[in-house]
Amino acid sequence: MNFRQYHTQTTRFFNSTDFAKALLITFGVVAPMLTGYLLGALNIGLALGTGVLLSSPSTVTGSLKNKRIGILLSALLGGVISLIGAYIPPTLWVQLPYLGITVFALSMLSVYGFRASLIGFAGLFAVVLSFANLSASGLLPYERSSLIVLGGIWYLALTLLYDLLAPKKQIEELFETALNLSASYIEARGEFLKQATDRDSGLQRLFVIQSEFNEHLEKLREILLQARHASGTSSYYRKRFLVLTELVDLSELSLTSPIPPQQMHEVLKKYPEQLEAFIQLNRAQSESLKRIVTTNLQKHDLNLNSLEQRLKNAKSVLLLLKQQPVTTDYIVLHNLYELQEKQAQRIFGIADLLDRRKNIKDTNTDSPKELEGFITKQDYSFQLLLENLNRDSPIFRHALRIAVTAIAGITLGNLFSVQNPYWILLTIVVIMRPGYGLTKQRSKQRILGTLLGAVVAAGIVYFFENDKMLFRVLAILSFVGAQASLQKNYRTGALFITLSIIFAYALLRPDVLAVIQFRVIDTAVGAALAALANAFLWPTREAKTLKQNLADSLRAHRNYLAAIEQHYDTKEELALAYKLARKKAFIATAGLNSGVQRLLQEPKSKGKLTGKLYELAVLNHAFLGALASIGAYLRTHNVTRRSEAFHKVTAPVFKNIDHALLLLEAQNTQADWEEEDLIPFETQLTQEPDEALLETHILSEQLASLKRLSEQVNKQLKNLHT
Repeated sequence: MNFRQYHTQTTRFFNSTDFAKALLITFGVVAPMLTGYLLGALNIGLALGTGVLLSSPSTVTGSLKNKRIGILLSALLGGVISLIGAYIPPTLWVQLPYLGITVFALSMLSVYGFRASLIGFAGLFAVVLSFANLSASGLLPYERSSLIVLGGIWYLALTLLYDLLAPKKQIEELFETALNLSASYIEARGEFLKQATDRDSGLQRLFVIQSEFNEHLEKLREILLQARHASGTSSYYRKRFLVLTELVDLSELSLTSPIPPQQMHEVLKKYPEQLEAFIQLNRAQSESLKRIVTTNLQKHDLNLNSLEQRLKNAKSVLLLLKQQPVTTDYIVLHNLYELQEKQAQRIFGIADLLDRRKNIKDTNTDSPKELEGFITKQDYSFQLLLENLNRDSPIFRHALRIAVTAIAGITLGNLFSVQNPYWILLTIVVIMRPGYGLTKQRSKQRILGTLLGAVVAAGIVYFFENDKMLFRVLAILSFVGAQASLQKNYRTGALFITLSIIFAYALLRPDVLAVIQFRVIDTAVGAALAALANAFLWPTREAKTLKQNLADSLRAHRNYLAAIEQHYDTKEELALAYKLARKKAFIATAGLNSGVQRLLQEPKSKGKLTGKLYELAVLNHAFLGALASIGAYLRTHNVTRRSEAFHKVTAPVFKNIDHALLLLEAQNTQADWEEEDLIPFETQLTQEPDEALLETHILSEQLASLKRLSEQVNKQLKNLHT
């Protein structure tokens, strides 16, 4: 990393919402504590600061309304848990059942989604603090609980003020990340063009980017569609909504290819000059998106001349081939150029929309009620909780696992008279996740971060033993660093957490070096227990979940294909049903890709099964690419003629998907199934290929690919069952 890149990343970090949130939390915690200290009521300040800490995890990116509800619920839950914990007698046989039941119940809140899991974490954190015996702080239990709730309200007021001062910061950061991810995806696809990466490593990178990209688009949809109700006439929100539309279209185009990618590579190898032109065009597209992020058209005009020039170069090289007799290869290259041209146009469109000098009219005719279908709504019914109270539920297994591990941690701490057994409990609560891979990763990061923090803190304490002011400053700065880093880099966050805790202890106790030693040991014990529990206590293997994800994805692909077929028949303005089907197909594939990443992190004991499931995910990704290629071509071109062959090809594809779903859901593993002959479109080569020929070629190739891929999925599933 050169100095310029380092400077850019550093500047972006200090301008990020994560850093702003860290400052907000730090001020929310320190201000009441400092005030209480100055007024001789530090215990009140500590209780208020605790309320801020318990409420802060709920301020994740997303709907402002949901964020505020999350803060309040976290504060209320923290207050209630603190009140109950204060009346639990310090007897192990009473504490252990209370700990197990409470941890299990709070962990089960994860069935209601990510934000609910953060509210549950606030309750878990309150349970940990109750074992730290903080109730013995000179306050009555109900007083401390009330102050914790008041601390949450204080933090809510701070977030309201921040949202008032920087109402667009969250949206802008999400768009910047989405644009960067889109650029990275195009760049990763370009690595395949250059044959610069092997299939598996390249696909895994694509899976990760695609999952993150769709996650950001989901957040943007929720925020912008809700803002549309309140600020429908706002030029800012109108433009951002249209940019979101362009990004969705760009994500579809990024997957496209006139023929299956592997065949595309074989064709391009024959024409090195054309291949180089496409590689340069691909690079220019990626760089242009990154340039849009860095300038955002705020200070000076955005220069996209490079993209325009690369587009012209690709076309000029193509025209040289046109002087020769028309071949199938030429048709392929011509269609590839057209798809790339449409992709470049989307990038130009995004740049125009972000130009503050231009006023864009809202061309979206969809009603707000129709658009609500694009927001993924969370089910908060009690029935959902009941449905997950069984051993097949991954969340139930996780809740049971973390409850047993928490009991084991506290028991070990008491048996060996550990100085601060609640540190073991805190490590378990923070580290443990439903998936094996993430828990293992966080365990390593937690231990390493704690060790690094302990070494740094020990050195500073040793050389500046009595410098209380330095310790105060470093404790606050470390706390800011911890809050700003936890979501982006857990190891760095663990390092800063350790520093802030040790410097805080250094202000109160002379034996701080002994505290450092205990901190490291307790963290290591907690991390080891978490890792062992995830490996041996009711482990949730990703294989079963991945099958369900694959079924969801295939079902979404089926609906996407049906919407494409409907669009082919009517060729009306792009229907809302098409957009919704496309969105669900991309979201379902992103969920499957995330599952693949978790699967690859699991132990290799079932490597054969892992390989088969991975191949199914690869086929699913290719299937989505073929669908995107057909859909993108049809919506950007006028259909010259409609052929019954289209439906004759899609009919066996639908049949194959339905059979695959039967296999996945184990309804009929012996169902009869056989390959059917393909009924292709008629394709003729002429000296001057017209639009009908170009259209026929790309549709016939991708429809044939869909049929072939759907057959391969069934073959893989048959192998999986045998």
